[in-house]
Amino acid sequence: MIAIIIILIMMNSSADAQTFDDIVRSGYTAYSVGQIEEAKEILEELEMEYPDSHLGKLLQVFVAIKEGDNKEAERLLVVFEESCNMSSTSCDSPSMHIIAQLIKGRLLNSEQDFRLADEMITEMFNNLYKDCYENQIDIYIRNEDPAMACQASDEYIRLSGGNLSQDITLKCFIVYYSSFRNEDARRLWGQLSSDNKGLLRKKFGRIEF
Repeated sequence: MIAIIIILIMMNSSADAQTFDDIVRSGYTAYSVGQIEEAKEILEELEMEYPDSHLGKLLQVFVAIKEGDNKEAERLLVVFEESCNMSSTSCDSPSMHIIAQLIKGRLLNSEQDFRLADEMITEMFNNLYKDCYENQIDIYIRNEDPAMACQASDEYIRLSGGNLSQDITLKCFIVYYSSFRNEDARRLWGQLSSDNKGLLRKKFGRIEF
């Protein structure tokens, strides 16, 4: 099942995506039909051409498992985990980290690893939802729809657990204050920097709750 998930999400949108996809398809096909040596050769090419490819690293893990070398698979998973941080802004494939964690859980029959995978899934989807709600806030502000902007702000704050950047705090404050939701605006006021408070005073004049 995990292998199917990988092949479904392996498409790459970069300028040289066709070359990348061709190599990956060839490697996965060889792996699938049991041509392990051919798969290894293709993955070596993938490693040379795209050394940062998360998919290439995970396919190496599958090949090791196919050969019955679980120790090597475990080692490759450790190397993968150490090579990139899922939470880093430089990571463009966070879903691959989740798949790696699921592989590790199955390989080690580890309940703890499956729980960690579940936490990673929750974090990734929460971040996606937050991006969605922030974009909605921007759209509703432009469309002068304060009611919907407030709803989007409510959802963003709920998902973030109150851990807000200055940018989103400023947006949500403006939405709440403009909609006379003074208690919500007051809670955000205390989280704003002095510079942002100065900007808001220029926009609204004296701010009172």
